[in-house]
Amino acid sequence: MRNTIILILLFVILSCSNKDQKKDESLTKWEGEIKADEFELKLIFKLNSEKCFLDVPAQAVQNYPASNLSNTGDSINITFAGIIKARFEGINENDVIVGNWIQLGKKYPLTLRKKNEYSRPQNPKPPFQYEEKTVSYFNQDKSIKFGGTLTTPKLGNKHPVAILISGSGQQDRDETIFGHKPFLVIADYLTRQGIAVLRVDDRGIGQTTGKETLLNATSYDFAMDVIAGIEYLKNRKDVNPNEIGLIGHSEGGLIASIVGAMRNDIAFIVSLAGVGVSGEKLILSQIEKSLQRAVASPSIDSIMVLEKKAINIINQESNNRLAEVTILQKLTGKRLATQDSIVKRYYGMEIRDGFESYNLKVTGDRYKQMMSPWYRYFLLYNPSDYLPKVDAPFFALNGEKDTQVLADLNLNGFKDTFDKYGKRNYKTTSYPDLNHFFQHCKTGYYDEVESIEETISPEVLNDISTWIKEQIETNNTP
Repeated sequence: MRNTIILILLFVILSCSNKDQKKDESLTKWEGEIKADEFELKLIFKLNSEKCFLDVPAQAVQNYPASNLSNTGDSINITFAGIIKARFEGINENDVIVGNWIQLGKKYPLTLRKKNEYSRPQNPKPPFQYEEKTVSYFNQDKSIKFGGTLTTPKLGNKHPVAILISGSGQQDRDETIFGHKPFLVIADYLTRQGIAVLRVDDRGIGQTTGKETLLNATSYDFAMDVIAGIEYLKNRKDVNPNEIGLIGHSEGGLIASIVGAMRNDIAFIVSLAGVGVSGEKLILSQIEKSLQRAVASPSIDSIMVLEKKAINIINQESNNRLAEVTILQKLTGKRLATQDSIVKRYYGMEIRDGFESYNLKVTGDRYKQMMSPWYRYFLLYNPSDYLPKVDAPFFALNGEKDTQVLADLNLNGFKDTFDKYGKRNYKTTSYPDLNHFFQHCKTGYYDEVESIEETISPEVLNDISTWIKEQIETNNTP
């Protein structure tokens, strides 16, 4: 089995929820690929003489900060701590950086070249056909100040309005990812259709404060941030307080469900690739989907059995250290000794001087991240605790090639829960050939996202707008 694949799987998915990421558009971007047999993995370095951030598009890793950077003369050395635990050593040779990616004691040749930028034809350009205002407001106890953008139609007043809610990881108000700005595109489209839109920097990002709270923040806390936005909009003269709705993407759809369960004054909820099953089931489906791309089926089955046991321990043991020790005990010894080499390497086995040894720290660090307050809350999320309490009309959309939030699994989850509790004012729609961001794609994996020029399918934009206007019209019918 290819060592590179096992190596990368050590931080697949789990590093995507890093809540302390930054970005700097002024950094020079370099890209290259790690190769092993027919497998390739693109790495993107954004750096200058003082700092560096790493993107791994295939793993949905974006703006992972380097822990140390040495850039002297033609030599460059970059170290990444945390879950990745790797470094890059290279020499700049006529605008090409030739070097090695070093992880778990192994070297992989890596040549970096300046990155090509892609066109984003859907990004709107001024002058706009609507009003665009920079806004700010506080949460209830004044501990966090939010910065955002409100777009409103030029004609009329008391507009219906949608609050956009981003997915996991702290996002800016446009939900910028790999050069795309999906929330900017959605806001532009809906506002031109007569629907005002509020899009906001997540707490700790951009013009929104609260970075110091992120270590312990959960989806529930982010739901309270959305409620602060609702209260702000209710006091604006250009917004109809009875026509405030929510549009959440990925985790944002889950957050919208939480808010919808807490309030009876939500006019509509749109869940874009939202979570319709338990957090535990979603995470396990992500792990399995990522493994299917690189690992043989028998090994996947064995890994999934062990992953389920690990997550069950995390859910039952609130003490992080005890949970970690228990997991490592379960994943080593006789249980792991009977597994094949692929499973062993996944859990940190290395061959040294012809003998097997286990890097338990790497495996432990992976599960430590799953014990953060955000992750613990997410794993214990159960849609049955929230969806039955949602009175608002609900529209759940998924791309059938989404590899992060599987369409059938999650749309059926919404259907089963809503039908069980007798909810009728909901709709689900799946779209062939669309990925997690509702782009037309080939495989649905994250390494395609950047190279696709389309930011979001026009069909999806039209369906969202049409459905929202139908709900508003229905609410206003005597």
